Amino acid sequence: MSLTMLRTAAPITRPFAARALYAGRPLAAAQSVAAKHVEGTVNDPVTFPTPNKAHGQYHWTFERLLSAALVPLVGATAVSSAHPVLDGILCTAIVAHSHMGFDNILTDYLHPRKFPVLGRIANWTLRLATVGVLVGVYQFETNDIGMTELLKKLWHAHDAKKPLTE
Repeated sequence: MSLTMLRTAAPITRPFAARALYAGRPLAAAQSVAAKHVEGTVNDPVTFPTPNKAHGQYHWTFERLLSAALVPLVGATAVSSAHPVLDGILCTAIVAHSHMGFDNILTDYLHPRKFPVLGRIANWTLRLATVGVLVGVYQFETNDIGMTELLKKLWHAHDAKKPLTE
């Protein structure tokens, strides 16, 4: 209930609305004052926590660098011939980029503190799927034509002169 509602309420309902609005405040104020502890004075500088490489700026910087590195990797594999090392780096970077993106989605929408069971199941499902994709990419890169060559063949699949399989 807001103060605007109190001002516009009918004169009969004002005493009841005021009691409902301020009923629990003395107890809440008493509980919040007891546990406070302030170190230093008002003029002391704020102490910041030490940076952790798993959180904050380092993690964000790595994600942005990986995203920026995908642009020249895709360009290099599109222009040059399909080299197995370059193809493997590109596929691993795409899988890592996808894993981080899905992990951020799960962190935002299915955080384990809010969804203790479903959040953990979703995180482990993502981890297992990422490992499965990495194993599949490794098998495809070592035992087959590779991802870049597959994309080139699919790109030219509509040409009647070039068959999909050679």
